Amino acid sequence: MKTKDRLLAVDASAKGWRKGVPEFSSEDVTLMRLIRVASLGITSFTDPVLRPTGLTESSYHTLIVVLASGEEGTTPSILSEQVGQNHANMTRILSVLASEKLVRVSPDARDARRRRIVATAAGRTLVRTYAARFEPIMKAAFASLSAADKRALQRTLRSLIESMDAAERMVGPAT
Repeated sequence: MKTKDRLLAVDASAKGWRKGVPEFSSEDVTLMRLIRVASLGITSFTDPVLRPTGLTESSYHTLIVVLASGEEGTTPSILSEQVGQNHANMTRILSVLASEKLVRVSPDARDARRRRIVATAAGRTLVRTYAARFEPIMKAAFASLSAADKRALQRTLRSLIESMDAAERMVGPAT
């Protein structure tokens, strides 16, 4: 299903949502569904480009975050939080990146129980090579938004994320 088709499905089912689950705010449900459609849209244009590398959008995103951490590197726990993956998925992603020699995993110098993750030269090259390939795709993906629209969307999403943090506290710690 194409991203535009997903959008049409959201619109087509809105009335059913309102009628079938009146306890939910239809505006909130629609926003949640639109965010999911946008996320799937990103994956639908990143994964095919990355397929020759054996990476996915999640593993490429992880590699970018590792690269951004510099020579000091980062830890699996920090990566899980920054990339939005649970620890089991992050372990799998890091295993793939390490087996492809895109990251180096080593014991932390201050605490041997922890692991440090650092991008290798091959990892840095892959990120930059694919960043150049993604640049025109990203431009096309966001072409309908002006610079002001992009800034407004960033502010709105940041506000939403802060609200979600409060909602997470209402349900307690993840298990």
